[in-house]
Amino acid sequence: MASINWKLNKISKSNFKKILILKSTKELSGKNRIIFKKSDFITNAFLNKNILIYKGCFYRKLYVTKFILNYKFGEFAYTRKPFRYMLKSKK
Repeated sequence: MASINWKLNKISKSNFKKILILKSTKELSGKNRIIFKKSDFITNAFLNKNILIYKGCFYRKLYVTKFILNYKFGEFAYTRKPFRYMLKSKK
């Protein structure tokens, strides 16, 4: 099976609707900029657009470039806090 066939099945109805809005108006505004399903693929329709990815309690802003096409939205919305080692004080 060609990769284009199985990737089209991974686009949800809500993102497909956003792609149609982009094709007709060239602009995303308001609720149309928010992505709730992080398992959807980033398509060419979102290229050079600012997208907000919902992370449970807040949004993460993502600017789509050509280097992050065909990845999933969830790969750029980190949900874990980065761990930092505490420095030991010298006595």
